[in-house]
Amino acid sequence: MGGFGEQLREARAAKGLGIAEVAGRLKLRPAMVEALEGEAWEQLPEPALTRGYLRNYALVLGLDPKPLLALCPGATPASPKSQEAREENSVRVRVLRPAL
Repeated sequence: MGGFGEQLREARAAKGLGIAEVAGRLKLRPAMVEALEGEAWEQLPEPALTRGYLRNYALVLGLDPKPLLALCPGATPASPKSQEAREENSVRVRVLRPAL
């Protein structure tokens, strides 16, 4: 199994869709679709936007976006549990340092 770009490209070809057609459905420029398929990080926007484009592209092709998102480096958001831990630690620090 290749990276997410290869999987998108193969699924698009299997459905007989061209880059321009997919780009039209996603309301993106064809160059952005090519960048996703080529995993051309220097041409892709910030990770949050790239994650959204990847998710929508997968849905257009009828794919489950979760496994593809897992292949996107740096695109996995922090888990809710780790967010709660950060907030808890933040509160704990404030409680341990009361104003004098």
